[in-house]
Amino acid sequence: MGLERFMCNSKLRLLFKLIEEKVEEFQRSEFHSFREFIDERYRPKKGVLQFCGVYVIYEGDKPIYVGSAGKGRHTLRYRIGDLFSDYQSKTGERGYYHTLTRKLLKRKNFNRLEDVRNFYITKCRLRIVKTDTIRQARVIEAALIEILNPCLND
Repeated sequence: MGLERFMCNSKLRLLFKLIEEKVEEFQRSEFHSFREFIDERYRPKKGVLQFCGVYVIYEGDKPIYVGSAGKGRHTLRYRIGDLFSDYQSKTGERGYYHTLTRKLLKRKNFNRLEDVRNFYITKCRLRIVKTDTIRQARVIEAALIEILNPCLND
């Protein structure tokens, strides 16, 4: 029992250290525009964001959403691209790959996907923190949600 407790405490200290390091990295990170990662047809650019990590979307200076990506081949590149994409379901209904896009379309001032895309491009920017694994990304995502309290993570 003593060894198990020691191992648990040791892993907990490493986890706290990781959170502290990644939050500090986030605080030092630069803001990016979506145009750095999305082409004119609203598709993710090739060769960018091909890693696990966390992203924070800002409307002006206010954080509105924190997300993570990196499970399998679904890197940040694809997750950022999901913000701009839709699909047609088997029943013919239009669907959206990203939770944030679905939430924004429920607002009165966003009637179409084009409105949401324009909002992302003209009013939003993002910050990114790279992680080694999706598990790390999820931990950092949860920590940043708790710290920043973004209005669209509920």
